[in-house]
Amino acid sequence: MRFFLDENETPAVLPPLRMVFFDHEFRSADEEGLTGVLDPALIEEVSQRGFDAIMTQDRNQLSNREERDAFIKTGMHWVGHHQPDAEGLLYIVNSAAAYLAAMPHVLQRMAAITGAHSFHVKNLGLQAGQRLKVSRLKS
Repeated sequence: MRFFLDENETPAVLPPLRMVFFDHEFRSADEEGLTGVLDPALIEEVSQRGFDAIMTQDRNQLSNREERDAFIKTGMHWVGHHQPDAEGLLYIVNSAAAYLAAMPHVLQRMAAITGAHSFHVKNLGLQAGQRLKVSRLKS
């Protein structure tokens, strides 16, 4: 499947997605020359270029009637998540990890459905205690 990464999503998620899901294509708005394009036209253009889904943080695409209709008309899927409440490396790692953890399920579901669907990717916990346990080693 082909995934288009909207310009509001960090392109830092692309290398791990490409490495792990090498049978699928992940391209950015910058790589496709589609930065600054308004969403209804963008959805139509991305569909015409053979993409199956847009990966984004723009949840307004689902509530804006014109944008939602563009997804329905083209049959494109919406794959997105809330912007993590983090900055820098933690922001990048959380975004990449959320997509990596969700992608097997996204791919499985996409293969079994027809028509436009939305896939809401859940972010991971950002607190150290949610992701890590540290214990001193004793002899």
